Amino acid sequence: MDRLDWNDLKFLLAVHRRGSLASAAKGLGVTKATVSRRLAALEEAAGARLFDRKPTGLELTMAGKELAAAAEEMGHALGSVEARVASASDAKPVGTVRLTAPPWIAARYIIPFLPELARAYPALNVQLVGSDQILNVAQGEADLALRNVRPAQASLACRKIGDLGGCVYASTLYLERRGTPRGRDDLASHDVLVYADLGGMPGFEWIRDVCPKPVFQANGPEGLTSAAAAGLGLAALPCLLGDAQPTLVRVEALGFATCDLFLVTQEQLRKTPRVRVVSDYVAELVARHRNEIEGRSSR
Repeated sequence: MDRLDWNDLKFLLAVHRRGSLASAAKGLGVTKATVSRRLAALEEAAGARLFDRKPTGLELTMAGKELAAAAEEMGHALGSVEARVASASDAKPVGTVRLTAPPWIAARYIIPFLPELARAYPALNVQLVGSDQILNVAQGEADLALRNVRPAQASLACRKIGDLGGCVYASTLYLERRGTPRGRDDLASHDVLVYADLGGMPGFEWIRDVCPKPVFQANGPEGLTSAAAAGLGLAALPCLLGDAQPTLVRVEALGFATCDLFLVTQEQLRKTPRVRVVSDYVAELVARHRNEIEGRSSR
């Protein structure tokens, strides 16, 4: 067996957790060809086939399972070492932090200020994954995640950094054509837009019960915002998206709701300099734009 590359082991874990090269590539922010090439190099170094192709996707061979288990242990051990070193010294943040956040928050608040962070900490590399897909922090798919749902795993550390406001929106043209709802009972005669796979904007899950046959579905809030702005119907949206659309107005009679915003990381990584610095940075960005994120600016 040749010397194994730890970076290649991360590709092995990604394919194992996601079941395919394409899904692993998306989660890692690389191309499918890159994942395939790194796995091939790992198999050559290990001297064994690590995956079998099944109708349900890629499955680990016995050799692959042994290597994946060892890689998991190495990752946990590395995090524990980082935490101990950080608590015992004034270590500066060095290395890579994989941060995942919804794209509509990442593009608007995080990306514009990444140069600011880079100037302050030139040895720190932030890999930002803007995705509505929930990466598995507990399994190392991300080091730090911005979420609006508190995780249940005991191995994860969770820090509340703010509140996300939401409301039901519709275009002015739609309301002129169909009238403005005065309450939930009026929604039976309206067109409603909902999330395809998610529960929806927290606080407005009841919309699916009131309107079991929506006229439009989208995989994320950006799609719903565009559909609502085009006049397709009513949609419960984060206020920072709805308020930014000049053609949309709040349907105040249907209420206003907030949900918590959390930063989530592995407990063993929480005190490492690189994760702590990025965590504080994201929390500060949310604090800077609190009124907008909470939906207070238009209330």
